[in-house]
Amino acid sequence: MAERASWMALGVAAAVALGWLAAAGVAPTAAAPTSPAKAPRADPHDFAGLWMNDNTLDERLRREGRKRLAPGESDGAPPPGPRLTPEYQAIQARMRAEAARLPVNFKACTWEGVADIMGYPYPFEMLLTPGRVTMIFEADSQVRRIWLDRSKHLEPDDLDPSYYGDSIGHWDGDVLVIDTVGFNTQTTVRGAPHSDQMHITERIRHTAPGTIQDQMTIADPVAFEAPFVMTFTYSRRPGWRIHEYSCEENNRDAAVAPSGPQH
Repeated sequence: MAERASWMALGVAAAVALGWLAAAGVAPTAAAPTSPAKAPRADPHDFAGLWMNDNTLDERLRREGRKRLAPGESDGAPPPGPRLTPEYQAIQARMRAEAARLPVNFKACTWEGVADIMGYPYPFEMLLTPGRVTMIFEADSQVRRIWLDRSKHLEPDDLDPSYYGDSIGHWDGDVLVIDTVGFNTQTTVRGAPHSDQMHITERIRHTAPGTIQDQMTIADPVAFEAPFVMTFTYSRRPGWRIHEYSCEENNRDAAVAPSGPQH
């Protein structure tokens, strides 16, 4: 009974105290509301992971909930390529005439080069390591290396013309800027030939969670009338993996492959 009376006395005292506060115009202090914890901001420099080109026909059909085109449906006109100088218009005409003599849908096992591989309908993986960004493509198991620890391209004596050239990169805020020179002439840009003076600048950035965009500007003072711009969008694909890919397994007609542009 004594314990019960003690608790009752405490209750009465508390009620009296609250009444006095109210009479004095003093409101009891409420507990401060707790705000929900904010999710950590994604690292804008984090391009690591496996990415898929969202611009392909297969990806468009997937977004539309379809597996294939309807009978007789066109997949659309091919996107335009760069405007060529008269000299390279003639080179392109010779290339097309040579290709017309080959079987329909013939495709030689040649490497695509920077301009085309970035738009290929196959995934690629980006690895970020100190001083370097590495892109590993499923298509033909090809690899691009972008050097972040060099501010200048290789000297001409060390710069052997190649399919992927010499790529150096740096960060411009949240944008990865890649500058590439030193190409051979065995690749094309959307079917258009180019010279060994081709120069590619890329700006890669996040546009949404799990989405990056590559804006590619291609200049060639010998072959192109003006710089040519292409934009690619990629989405991150967690759980995917790069599969082995060998074009040579189906390269039955390699002996009749057309040569690259001759000039």
